[in-house]
Amino acid sequence: MLKTRQIIPPLTARSTAGQTVRAGDFKQKKNLVIAFLHANCPRCHAFLGELAVRAREFAEREAVALVVYSETPGAALVGENLPAQVRVAVDMSGRSLGAYLGEGAFGPSGLERVGVFVADRYGELYSQRVARGEDGLPGVPELFEWLAQIQAGSEE
Repeated sequence: MLKTRQIIPPLTARSTAGQTVRAGDFKQKKNLVIAFLHANCPRCHAFLGELAVRAREFAEREAVALVVYSETPGAALVGENLPAQVRVAVDMSGRSLGAYLGEGAFGPSGLERVGVFVADRYGELYSQRVARGEDGLPGVPELFEWLAQIQAGSEE
């Protein structure tokens, strides 16, 4: 049976410094972990922290983590000195969030879903997890397992 390739949707957001960030910026350069998180959530903040701590592993896997919020995260998060392998951006329009997280991404209280997507340097989707809450996020070690599979596949 032939496997159908699934390409990630376009993603455009703004870095906390105001620069435009696109998933396409990394095409043919880096494998990509895209995480859509709640801006003022302690568990989401801890998830970002774990990504940052493992920046060296992202470099080894030729990958970048792009963490996208629906609103500007708290001042403490914006002020953090994140490594180059972990980028933070905001999708104020919600277009990219909706494209990735689905029709029910937003509710009366704002962003109601979180999600993590792992794609290779060509934009092919390898893993995705969308959940109502932070409890549904994959563990960071699982992300590195997917990145290892991508790397192993590209070496064949």
